[in-house]
Amino acid sequence: MRLKRAATPLLVGVGGLAVVVATGVWALSGGLYGCTKADRELAPTLASLPILDAHPSRTRPEDERYSGCDDDDGFAYAGQYYRYTTSRADVLAFYRQAAEEDGWRLESADSSPSPAPGSLAIDTSALCFEKPVAGTTAHLAVWFPSDLGDSPGDYGLDVTASHDGAAWC
Repeated sequence: MRLKRAATPLLVGVGGLAVVVATGVWALSGGLYGCTKADRELAPTLASLPILDAHPSRTRPEDERYSGCDDDDGFAYAGQYYRYTTSRADVLAFYRQAAEEDGWRLESADSSPSPAPGSLAIDTSALCFEKPVAGTTAHLAVWFPSDLGDSPGDYGLDVTASHDGAAWC
């Protein structure tokens, strides 16, 4: 649920006169979080990127392609899951080449993501790429749900972007 606060008049007595003070900052800005109209319109563009169709010959798409806009963090996203029967190393090598050929620049690589010391958080991106898309920077993540203890034999491609820079791998 998206929180949106409307202007609320507040009566304050100043020298016997009532002064109305409006607290409508949230209403004017559209809230402190959420997706902008530009980011909502960006989601179909991300879903149509050719890199989401690229996959090694020994893999197959799982489920339908998904896309939308994350209202909590304010970014557009699109992605596709794949089932693989080749090695993880082969999947990663494939995307290093395919992404580069499609104009993506490698931002970071971690073939075996693990929790940060002293943290429960895990960086699940085995590969992270960047590329300009529709006037903003898009981020392509290649990740494996098994790094989180889920769905061995699957991997995901996620593309995220936001016109305010709130997207990441």
